[in-house]
Amino acid sequence: MQANDPNILAAMDGRDAIATVNGATDPRTEPTAFFFIVFGLVYDALVAASTDAGSGSTGRQTAVIALGALKSLVRPEYSGRAILDPTIFDEFISLCYRMAMIESASVQVHLMEAITALASSQPAGKVTK
Repeated sequence: MQANDPNILAAMDGRDAIATVNGATDPRTEPTAFFFIVFGLVYDALVAASTDAGSGSTGRQTAVIALGALKSLVRPEYSGRAILDPTIFDEFISLCYRMAMIESASVQVHLMEAITALASSQPAGKVTK
C-alpha cells in the first residue's frame, strides 16, 4: 500500500490485478470494496493494543503494524471520502486521542505519521459537513 502498487488497489477493490488499467483517475469519492473490512480490523487491533498498552512489546508491535496499515488506508485512493464521514472520523479521532495519552513514545511516532498521512492526503480547502 505504501508503494502505491496498483495490484494492491485492485485487490482492495475486489478486482483481478491483471484486468486493471494503470492510468490517471479522478479522485475517489467512494471507498474501495474492502475498505470497511480492513479499516475495522485495523481499528480493532488498535483498540486491543491500546487496551493492553501495559502488556509489553506485543501490544506495541501490534499497534505499530496496525498504524502502518492505517497510514496507507486513510489515503483517498483507498478510503475515498468515507474516512471523513462524521461518525467514522469522530471514532477515529477519539481512538487517536486515547492512544496519544496512553501509548509509549515509540508508538506515538507512528500514530503521528498516520494522522499526518490523513491530513496531507486531503484536498486543501474542501471541507464538507
